[in-house]
Amino acid sequence: MVAFSRLVAGLSAVTASLAAPAEVVEKSVEERGPHNFFLGPDHPLARRTAINYNQDYTTGGTVNFSPSKTGFNLNWNTQQDFVVGVGWQPGTNLPINYSGTFNVSSGLGSLSVYGWTTNPLVEYYVMETNIGISTGGSQKGTLTSDGGTYAIWENQRVNEPSIIGTATFNQYISIRQSARSSGTVTIQNHFDAWAKAGLNLGTMNFQVIAVESWSGSGSASQQVSNGGTGTGTPTSSSGSTGPTGPSGSCSALYGQCGGIGWNGPTCCSSGSCKVSNSYYSQCL
Repeated sequence: MVAFSRLVAGLSAVTASLAAPAEVVEKSVEERGPHNFFLGPDHPLARRTAINYNQDYTTGGTVNFSPSKTGFNLNWNTQQDFVVGVGWQPGTNLPINYSGTFNVSSGLGSLSVYGWTTNPLVEYYVMETNIGISTGGSQKGTLTSDGGTYAIWENQRVNEPSIIGTATFNQYISIRQSARSSGTVTIQNHFDAWAKAGLNLGTMNFQVIAVESWSGSGSASQQVSNGGTGTGTPTSSSGSTGPTGPSGSCSALYGQCGGIGWNGPTCCSSGSCKVSNSYYSQCL
């Protein structure tokens, strides 16, 4: 703030009739608020927010994670859980852009938009590539967005680690059926589809482009940003317990449900998807 000095007494008679403010505030943009950006999300000029958050959760093994203001580099070789990436605190409904590489040499892994909300406490994923990870829970429908089809799942976690400590919470998960390592995620389409299926989010906490694994090795290099207009016209269906793969159905008991190079269903109509090796997961 810029404070004006008081006028000298000799001019007081002249200035008595003038409304002279005690201070002037320099303000050419809106004040910084809870969205970590000068302009609030409803302002017409608010189109992009800078990366301001690093997610670096590791429990052991070798996880070499190098974040930057524009993305991250990563390689791993571990049998312990990790989730690492970069993004925003809090998250937004802006389209999310990512580009680069994602490779799983052995075991399992995912490349996702990953975030949390509170009130209700929700952990959410938009999995752009999913190798060998079984979601559990129940399918709530499908969404077509950004040039691909996603299966929508809900899963409950009981007494598990969360951003508020050990808690019981729901996971909302969209799994893309045509894997990719570069693209745009119009995240609002997923929020809308989840809400249509009765999966309601709360107050945004962090939101990142993340890699997760707990078994195997691999590498990733990603450039990350948000903003723009998004792509694709979304269509969704709810109430389905059916397809997550190109064949239009979940794998039967003892059928394949994952692995490197697998493009079929990643869900099981009976049993659950278990990793046998890096190239083969089976419904058991």
